[in-house]
Amino acid sequence: MDPKASRERAQRVEPDVRVSAIVVTRHTGQPLELCLRSLMGEPWIDELIVVDNANPAAVSSALRALQADRRDVVLVQGHGDIGRAAGLNLGAAKARGRWLLFLDPTVVVQRGAVERMVAAGGGARSPWIIGGRLTDTDGREQGGARGGALTAWAAASIALGLPGTQSPPAKRLGRKVPPDSLMAGQDPIRVAAVSGALMLIPRSDFSELGAFDEGYATDGQDLDLCRRAVEAGGAVLLQPAASGVRFSAARKAAKGRREAQGLARFAVKSARTPAQHMFGVFARPILWVFLFWRGLVRRVPPASAEGS
Repeated sequence: MDPKASRERAQRVEPDVRVSAIVVTRHTGQPLELCLRSLMGEPWIDELIVVDNANPAAVSSALRALQADRRDVVLVQGHGDIGRAAGLNLGAAKARGRWLLFLDPTVVVQRGAVERMVAAGGGARSPWIIGGRLTDTDGREQGGARGGALTAWAAASIALGLPGTQSPPAKRLGRKVPPDSLMAGQDPIRVAAVSGALMLIPRSDFSELGAFDEGYATDGQDLDLCRRAVEAGGAVLLQPAASGVRFSAARKAAKGRREAQGLARFAVKSARTPAQHMFGVFARPILWVFLFWRGLVRRVPPASAEGS
């Protein structure tokens, strides 16, 4: 980790903090350095909060050196692995910015994305949430947003890997999309949910919604927050002109069980009909089977990277 990146920003004090970026990291690996570099180079980010959820000693030491060198970096350590949702809430509690940017440690945000996300929320009804477009390193779009109602059945579709709403001109998962420069004129798209891997929300709205539900182990807390925003009369939008490149992270079979836990909790909380309530009773083993099947089909352990 290079603590000298964007050093000129570290030498001034911002009396009015615009965006606080919050990253929760645990055994992320090489993508973490790229992620933090991208955030330190974003003009609209005045504060970077890194929550260390029990990283290896060498990583924790490097993060302490980064904080010592930069005034805009806040490091939160010493609490162990408290789970992703709790870590995000802990980072948000330390934030001073008007807007909160939640970013997965495997995502490298593209320059100018944060300003475009803030602008997209300008006319939105509160409480509002803005998501960005996610691609892999080959430029293929990933499932960063979902259309339709967020019901218990949505958890099953996510476990099966069915694509959600894609930002134009991409019509299906896996298709390459143009760079930001070709999409800058696109208007925000109203969706049911966006990914917590690249999500922006006003700090006041986040507080009003009650923050993330810490009952989620690793996945599902972003879907739950979006569902609550919509139910409160707010808006969830995808800004196609704001994007991040998501690097693959190490996958572990045990994480598939935690993902099933999160999706099962979402199925229970979002159930509205008798059939959905019944599905919620048996959701966890059912979703684990779906995830196991998905892993076999893809020939990888049945788990996702941090965040949904």
